[in-house]
Amino acid sequence: MSDNKSSASNKTSDTYVPKSNNEYYKSFGGYNNFMRSYGLKPWDDDDVQEGKAIIEAFKEGDRQDWEEAQKN
Repeated sequence: MSDNKSSASNKTSDTYVPKSNNEYYKSFGGYNNFMRSYGLKPWDDDDVQEGKAIIEAFKEGDRQDWEEAQKN
């Protein structure tokens, strides 16, 4: 029988699949906790934009880690 695991869960995949924003928020216990952990207010647009930038930095770091792992 074939293995039905998705390529996203396959650590040896040759295609990088970024995590969703919600996957990052979940590790903080949700969006509001994520924002609060960085001292950001979820109702303030400037803080929301900063939160998005933080998530993008997480994603970039994960992508770089994945690329480095592919070299090994």
